[in-house]
Amino acid sequence: MHFREILALAVLAVNIHGVLGSPAPVPDASQAEAGKQLWINTPESTVPPAGIPSDYALHPARRAQPPSGVHLPGPKDRPAMNEQDGHADFIRTPDIGSAAPGYQKQAPVIKGITSVLDSNQQSPLNNGNPLAFKSQKHPYVPNASLFDSSTIKLPLATNKWWQNLIVEQGVDPIHPYPYIVYCNTNSSKIGFPKFTVAPEHVTSDMSSEWELGDASGALKQRKVTNTDALGVEVTWTGSGSAQMRSRFYKGMPFQTFELKGVTPLLRTTNAITKVEPVQRAVLSAHETEAQVTIDVADMPAMSKITLNDNSQWLVASKPEIKWKQNEGTLTQQGAYTGFVQLAHLGDQPQNNINVLQQYVGTYPIEGAVTYAQVQGSDGTGRSSNIVYFYKTNTDVDGDTKQVYNTTSVSTTMQLLSFVLPHHVDNIGNNTILSTGLSGYRSAKGPLTAVAGNIISYNQPLERVSFEGMRAISDSDKDRLKQQLLKDAASSTTVTAQDPYFFGKGVARVARLYQIAQEIGDKTTAATLGTKIVNLLTPWLVSKSNNDTLVYDASWGGVVSTLGISDPSLDFGQGRYNDHHFHYGYFLYAGAILAKYDINTFAPLREPMNQLLRDYANPSYADTQFPYMRHFDPYDGHSWAAGLFSFMDGRNQESTGEAINAYYSAYLYAMALGFDETAAFYEIVLNMEATSGRRYWHPMRSQSKDLYGNAFAHNTVGIVWSSKADYVTFFGADTEFVYGIQMLPFTPATRMLIRPDWVKEAWCPDNSTCADGMKTAAQHANKNGWAQFLYTAYAMVDRNAALDNALSCTPDDGNTLTNTMHWIFTNQQASADA
Repeated sequence: MHFREILALAVLAVNIHGVLGSPAPVPDASQAEAGKQLWINTPESTVPPAGIPSDYALHPARRAQPPSGVHLPGPKDRPAMNEQDGHADFIRTPDIGSAAPGYQKQAPVIKGITSVLDSNQQSPLNNGNPLAFKSQKHPYVPNASLFDSSTIKLPLATNKWWQNLIVEQGVDPIHPYPYIVYCNTNSSKIGFPKFTVAPEHVTSDMSSEWELGDASGALKQRKVTNTDALGVEVTWTGSGSAQMRSRFYKGMPFQTFELKGVTPLLRTTNAITKVEPVQRAVLSAHETEAQVTIDVADMPAMSKITLNDNSQWLVASKPEIKWKQNEGTLTQQGAYTGFVQLAHLGDQPQNNINVLQQYVGTYPIEGAVTYAQVQGSDGTGRSSNIVYFYKTNTDVDGDTKQVYNTTSVSTTMQLLSFVLPHHVDNIGNNTILSTGLSGYRSAKGPLTAVAGNIISYNQPLERVSFEGMRAISDSDKDRLKQQLLKDAASSTTVTAQDPYFFGKGVARVARLYQIAQEIGDKTTAATLGTKIVNLLTPWLVSKSNNDTLVYDASWGGVVSTLGISDPSLDFGQGRYNDHHFHYGYFLYAGAILAKYDINTFAPLREPMNQLLRDYANPSYADTQFPYMRHFDPYDGHSWAAGLFSFMDGRNQESTGEAINAYYSAYLYAMALGFDETAAFYEIVLNMEATSGRRYWHPMRSQSKDLYGNAFAHNTVGIVWSSKADYVTFFGADTEFVYGIQMLPFTPATRMLIRPDWVKEAWCPDNSTCADGMKTAAQHANKNGWAQFLYTAYAMVDRNAALDNALSCTPDDGNTLTNTMHWIFTNQQASADA
């Protein structure tokens, strides 16, 4: 069966399972109460996804095609953009300065923190040379009615967590944890998702509890007006001076909206059962709430609102809005200038409101990330501090130690935010709130509250290089050389015409080249090096291949000719799906060639530089490619989905290929002598691997903590912004779910899979572990998927792994030589065991 026929079946299965954005069922109030600690509900039964034919074996197909009926807007479909009036002056209008080219904002300079790389300068990958690829306009033109072209310029974002705001008609939600937000033309809707846990997936509902807008109907248009490394700014405008603005960042307990000349309207889809004014309680170490309750005039006014589903919300405003209730609607007469904040009160409303009111009124207006210089050594533990910096509305030159202007109270106006489990693993305890907040989560598990506008966590760095982890014994080296000669003669032909499968093929040859160099077979290496050049030249130099790469002048990136003409081809590559997967393979081949034969590599260097800048551009100053297209520094991993709108937000399936992308970037920078750039890529690589282990490859005990007791697997197929699936885009077979997270096997693969995880995942007791790797390998029946699983098992038992892996037919991106090399350099037991 041809893989595209299989893919069509896969899309059907995926749609049945609901991973293309179908809303999850909304639990009723009794269910919500039963699972209120993390707002998790476990249904009594679920329908498993449709199976995939068992003859689908050798080719791990990539991204499922977009749903049928995807509209490709032409120029006539896009309304002309009217010049937007200048930003209104809000209560505290931030000085946003002049925007860097494209959507980026410059990286911050934080006192006492030295960045590993000055991302405000041009990268050494950009020599100012002409584009290596023919430039053409994209038929899917950016919808200029959705963003402010005076601040949002080329190159444009294509894979950001907030991407739904500027694709299609911009109507699907974004997911700034722990909320879901819809940015409609004249209002914003905010919801607090309830999560449902089943054996095969964790989903969240898409409903909203509140809508904030203008009672007079003055707001008529919304646009993205600015973005930075962590978030996005959205502004609503309309008749007269009416304006509403919000900046959305993940991990903010308050959703904040600045209003200018707006008649406030706040309404809920539920019934309001109670509205209670909240007096600010400020306690010393020796006082109780009963002893001291102080109204602080300079603080925002607060109300606690209870809805008929028993959820409770804190609504704050400054200056105070005198809300008038009419059933489920709250309004105030007359135009208002100030801000409104909404916060869900979680599963312990009284405790949470006592914490939240200490931080009410402070919100972020800018966000930035610094990747600090590497510390330590291999002997003492190498690491880098990842620093999130938020400028807030209360800052004066970055100083957050202000106090409210009262004579009786001294309360710091710090920023309150949440962090994810992988942050908590390596964050300083002094940053985490001792009192905490309860009942807040994301699709990646519970959220933890932290205080301060600078949040730093330590990212351990695992060393990886061109060579394998361990030296190869002489006997193994002889065996490896014999297999290398066979594969060099039979496994170097690459016939694939699309960038993904061609990339896998050329990287397969490059792995043979690297192994030949590693074991000292210079003759075979020379032959393989020539083969790599001959394979890459039609794609990157002569442009004589069938699916030519071109530069997309509408968004700013390199795409395939077929992909740009049809979003269903090349796995959506023309709409920026999976560029790090595809081009990561190209870069691996380029890195190996550049390391060992820089002169032969020379004609390929500029186009290879531009492919790397396409998916992992390390410079904000680049005017042709966006900064780090796929990578999300808050989640610590990449998003693969491009210019397609999904209710569930962004997604990524293959962590193994994401790791390969940054591993290849790291090797490439090392081969060219770009030490600072290589150090930056090493940090990003380790972040991707850390999040991969935490969210795609958790131990079963961790999986229960992250996803809930009903989801007991120790691998996840697809992680979305708002859900997690034990399935792939091309099928639900267990070997697919495991295997797509591992391939390709390189020295970097060990960063993702650990011996303890492999041992637990193998699950030899099939009667109690039907989802185990052993069961999956047997089901795969000696094909390429089985080989991946047996190769990983080398971390537990070398000999058993080797015998089984070498009896399998390799995947089209793999060889028996590479399988042997990985087992020999990552084995748990010695060759003589």
